[in-house]
Amino acid sequence: MVPRWNRWFPVLVAIALGASSGQAQSPTLAVVDGEPLTEADVRAVAASDFEAIDVERLQFEAGIRQREHETLERALAGIIADRLIQAEAERQGITTAELLEAEVQARVTEPTAAEIESIYQLNQQQLAGVSREIGMARVRQFLMESGYEAALEAYVADLRTTYGVESRLGPYRVEVATDGHPSLGPADAPVTLVEFSDFECPFCRRTQPVLDQLEQAYGDRIRLVYRQFPLIDIHPRAQKAAEASLCANDQGQFWPMHDAMFEEPIELEVASLRFKASNLGLDGEQFASCLESGKYADRVRDDLKAGMAAGVTGTPTIYINGRPVSGAQDYATYAVIIEDELARIGQ
Repeated sequence: MVPRWNRWFPVLVAIALGASSGQAQSPTLAVVDGEPLTEADVRAVAASDFEAIDVERLQFEAGIRQREHETLERALAGIIADRLIQAEAERQGITTAELLEAEVQARVTEPTAAEIESIYQLNQQQLAGVSREIGMARVRQFLMESGYEAALEAYVADLRTTYGVESRLGPYRVEVATDGHPSLGPADAPVTLVEFSDFECPFCRRTQPVLDQLEQAYGDRIRLVYRQFPLIDIHPRAQKAAEASLCANDQGQFWPMHDAMFEEPIELEVASLRFKASNLGLDGEQFASCLESGKYADRVRDDLKAGMAAGVTGTPTIYINGRPVSGAQDYATYAVIIEDELARIGQ
């Protein structure tokens, strides 16, 4: 997963501030030698800085929406667990403490010396400054607490089945537009994966074989939509690569160009992009004119802004029917969510 940005790129969206009516209504912030300086004047000069603020605002608001939903999920799960444990304790005629001792604590096993040693070795940096004896004791405590949490989760899962729990709170979802963007799979597929990606990102490259596996496994039941998210602060060639993929799309060759740009070794200089296009049989002059003119520069920036509004902070980020998955994940991580989505619609 790539890091969050500090300062962003130049202007994402052109700001048109008229010299007449717009400025006439803008507040005057200063007067220099009898000439007014309006807020519109200042905003025009500092347009890139204000765009950076807009970026931060979009990401912050998206993050807040997700945190609110996650908090709601945790609180709901805790209340449900408390009520189930209370109900079972009353059924057995014992206290909740006695029930937890018998059904949860009794299932927690003492970690072996080898397990403690292994975790201790992996976390020596975090345990720096304490003696080995204290460090080993902390590791043991951590393993005991982790074991208790796992046993409690399993027991509550059993109680949910026994008593019947109907949770009507769905998973966190984000509405992400797909129309007009390159895609694979039927438009009416029950599961849509929208990938925000960067052609220069090594984690995105690592994800491509996993997505290929998913396509082979699920066939027409999934649709993959690609949206651009070049991180130009750290990937200077990614913007032109993104534009190149859309120039290739003009000639019906988005996915072959997509695959060619993700191949090793990564060669994304403009000359290399033109060479790849030629190898794919594209009209060279049309491709070069498209790329050099910056025909799709604004389209790429629109994708960036849409991604930020959805909560993307790094690549790859994939939305499975709107459910976000960040970073390069393994096949099982995506498959679990796809299976859950199929189950929700009875497929």
